[in-house]
Amino acid sequence: MKTRKNIIYSLVIITSLMPYLYVFYDFGKIKFSIDHYVGFYPIFGFIACLLLIIIAKLIGVFLKREDTFYDE
Repeated sequence: MKTRKNIIYSLVIITSLMPYLYVFYDFGKIKFSIDHYVGFYPIFGFIACLLLIIIAKLIGVFLKREDTFYDE
């Protein structure tokens, strides 16, 4: 139980420090051939959101329990 708490606390600390590491990375180097198209990032975000929803629904199908789970 104590190791689980340590893992959770470590993950919380790491994820809270991640935005500050963003400052040190030079994003000027990154160039893609598709960046200059109008509306690329909104379309990319919409497709990514749809994929996340579809993946979550598929995971839900596999993890679903029967309705009588708590009656036993």
